[in-house]
Amino acid sequence: MSAKPFWTHSLLSIVDQVLLSGLNFAVGMCLIRFGTKSDYGLYSQLFAAALFAVGVLEAMIGSPLTTLAPQMRESQQALVIQRLQRFQVLGGSVLGVVMGAAAAWVVATRVPEVSAGPVGLAFAVFIVMTTLREYRRTVWFLHADMASLLRSDGVYVVSALLGGGLLIVTEHANAASVLATLSLAQALAWLAGRSPAPVPPDAEPEPWRHTLAQIWDKGRWAVPGTAVGWLGNYSFLYLASALSGVEAAAEVSASRLLLVPVGLMVVAWSRVARPLAGRLIHARDWRTLNRLTWRSLGGIELLSLAYIGLLVLGLPWLQTHVLGAKYQGINTLVWAWGAYFVVSVARTIATTWLVSMGAFRQLFIEGCVVVVVMMAVAGVLIPRWGALGAVLALIVMETVDTLLLLVLLHLQRRRLNREPALG
Repeated sequence: MSAKPFWTHSLLSIVDQVLLSGLNFAVGMCLIRFGTKSDYGLYSQLFAAALFAVGVLEAMIGSPLTTLAPQMRESQQALVIQRLQRFQVLGGSVLGVVMGAAAAWVVATRVPEVSAGPVGLAFAVFIVMTTLREYRRTVWFLHADMASLLRSDGVYVVSALLGGGLLIVTEHANAASVLATLSLAQALAWLAGRSPAPVPPDAEPEPWRHTLAQIWDKGRWAVPGTAVGWLGNYSFLYLASALSGVEAAAEVSASRLLLVPVGLMVVAWSRVARPLAGRLIHARDWRTLNRLTWRSLGGIELLSLAYIGLLVLGLPWLQTHVLGAKYQGINTLVWAWGAYFVVSVARTIATTWLVSMGAFRQLFIEGCVVVVVMMAVAGVLIPRWGALGAVLALIVMETVDTLLLLVLLHLQRRRLNREPALG
């Protein structure tokens, strides 16, 4: 992929993530304004748990596929994509059943004012549909099929907004109904895009064990690494609630919700950049990769700062007309989250390159170190500053993480330079 198509696809991917970001914002605001505080807190935690399920399967299946696909012939690639889709269906179904049952049990024992059965069932279906859709999105990004991606996500956003409007009109906006509505919208979106290419009839079939060995070699360290990364990114919700009460967790979630577009913009860039980075790394084209790194860092940081500036200017209006009286004191938290996302850009770029290099074991070990640092800092800052302490602990974590990842990048490049380029 040349520079022009890459940046065009990056822009389209950002547009796509803006749509998804707007939907996530709308869902959060819907529950803040029309649901109970229990519903909003419960949905925030369940959504974070769903991200864990998606991340596990992405680490086990999606990331190895993205790393290995550039080395495969077209027919071999189609065969592997078909096989891995079956694993994704199985994995998503198992995670949906287990996590749905766990959610129902937690709600029944900890949140008695909410009906446990509907929440557990809706959450299980939500996980299944989300993991299926995410695998198809991974394939579309791999093939640079932005038309299918935008068409599918457009259907998802429109369907979810229409369903959410119906929930508001009928006064049935709660955690279970929102999850059910999003699941239905994802089912429609899954059908909207292009299906994976069929395996050519003349393709040489390879043993299943070979496919599994290839994926397992890349994913065995990525899965625990994802778990550690999830703890680093989302444990603040549970730490803030445990150390400073549920109101602190609600404030952290509400202020972070306003900065979600920045995070999703970085994710959009990552999904487009990974396949290109994989090709550059396999060719040992470090000069082009360095140029891509600096351009990506500068472009994303500028867009992030522009959005944060607009958000700060519009915050008084948002507090009056959207957030409501109970979230009037989150100005400082918004600034803190802005600093967090600015720091996280460099960390995301470094992580993306290391994933493309297949450094999953190193990322896991490094992630463990970073989470321990974050937990220790959070234990000191949250009791002292509450919600703000949680975000400050995350900023410290991101800074340490970035520094360690830069060291790992240097070591990985030295290692790869001792191996022959793959073309």
